[in-house]
Amino acid sequence: MDQELDMSLGMRLLGPMLIWLVVMIAGAGAGWLAGDGALAMGKVAIGLMVPALLSLLLTPVLHRFWAQIVLIAIWTGFCVMVTLIGGLWPVGVVFLCIPAIAMVFTKDRVIEALILAAIALIAAFLALALVNLGGSPISETQRGYVGTLGFVGTMALTITAMIAGTHGRDSDDTRSGRGPYGTLWRRGVSGGLFEFAPDGSMVGSNPEGQIQFGLRGDNDRPSLDALVRNAAAREVLLETAATARRLDSPNSARIALDSGTASEATLDVHITPLASGGLLIHALDRTDDAVRIEALRRSQTVAEHDALEKTLFFAGVSHELRTPLNAIIGFSDMMRSRLFGPLPSKYAEYADLIHDSGQYMLDLIGDVLDLSKVEAGKYTLVTDTFDVSDVVRSSVKMIRPSADAAEVALEASLPDEEQLLITADRKALRQILLNLMSNAVKFSPKGGTVLVEARSHQGQMIVRVTDEGPGMSASEIARIGQPFIQGASGKSTETRGSGLGLSLVKSLAELHGGRLDVTSVPGEGTDAQVVLPLGGPAAA
Repeated sequence: MDQELDMSLGMRLLGPMLIWLVVMIAGAGAGWLAGDGALAMGKVAIGLMVPALLSLLLTPVLHRFWAQIVLIAIWTGFCVMVTLIGGLWPVGVVFLCIPAIAMVFTKDRVIEALILAAIALIAAFLALALVNLGGSPISETQRGYVGTLGFVGTMALTITAMIAGTHGRDSDDTRSGRGPYGTLWRRGVSGGLFEFAPDGSMVGSNPEGQIQFGLRGDNDRPSLDALVRNAAAREVLLETAATARRLDSPNSARIALDSGTASEATLDVHITPLASGGLLIHALDRTDDAVRIEALRRSQTVAEHDALEKTLFFAGVSHELRTPLNAIIGFSDMMRSRLFGPLPSKYAEYADLIHDSGQYMLDLIGDVLDLSKVEAGKYTLVTDTFDVSDVVRSSVKMIRPSADAAEVALEASLPDEEQLLITADRKALRQILLNLMSNAVKFSPKGGTVLVEARSHQGQMIVRVTDEGPGMSASEIARIGQPFIQGASGKSTETRGSGLGLSLVKSLAELHGGRLDVTSVPGEGTDAQVVLPLGGPAAA
């Protein structure tokens, strides 16, 4: 950028300096042809050329502040010297050279030059008016010659400098984005920054953007459709730009650039339409984010695979445990029934404990196996159409012995004549009812009542189980569905529980396309409601 700025300022200054030199050389030739003394006129002309030659030597470093000050100081000293030699009125006009040369720089530099020229002019006037400098070192003819050359050269230099300065600033504005496309480029912007004209040509870019897209400096300005080499990324970029123009609002996209190595650079590109019809493109490098997301995705895949393997292993182990448990329960049941004769009272008590513990373990393993199948996606619903009332009645009969032992009343509320037909998995629905009712009985106080209801409503089957137990808090209800999670009431009851019951109910309901709704108030009981589509899982 600095090198280009040096070249730009040097080209602007070259024109005025060459014009000055041409005028001086032409003046020397004219004086020689007029017979005024070639040697004398040549010396004067060479003296007048000196500041222009010194100025040309400074062109490689004109972007430096000190070089600009030195250049203006050279011309200021030259103007003062020429005025003192040639007289104020004949050559005072040369002081216009100072602000004229400053026009190739910024407007602030022109103002500074005007002030400096005014001060120098006043100093020269005071020197001529108040100080006795003695006679002029040149003749009257030469003084007139100097005055004529100074005036012509000053006018030519001023006009040329005005043209060069105006054209140069317009070029800088276009490159920097201050021109007709109205964007001021700043190097402090994070990420790549590009501006494109309405015809798709690039107005400018910042260094980070050049690195992102592999551009070779400020002079490498590809069009919008040539900015990206990757065909897929280019298509996304052009489509995003077209959408931004069509909607007249910012639009964003993520593109992957071929970085020339084994990996790709990922950029988030934000495109903003400008009032001129051009586009402002801001590109942020998201390669590191994309790598982290991919690593997380792979970790998640591995974790899901491990979880599935554990679930399948757990399901297999649970299945294998059911066979010996069935044998234990069967033999203990034979002992309890005294099938082969009476047992001593203590052994009879042990047989009851073995039977109850084995039955509990079998139920627990059954829940674990079913829940594992659901989580592994291996639980298959076998649907048919049946009357829900039949399933409710049979389930109540199975739970009633436990309710009687707990001194809890178990009641069913069903339509007298209406059939509650549903297409679902009969076994799964029975398991839902058994889990809900056994939970309700387990947590109900002695003398309490558990009510089971079933009804159809607007294409849905609603099965409710309510109890008068200790209830659950809002936080406990929010955790329903998490395996092995029990509420405070479950931990305080004497009856053991695994915390799998409601998780299995929720999973089986969702497999049918339904849901489990639980409402409860601590100290006032719990209302568990399962809602299933009448037409089966496909109708959900």
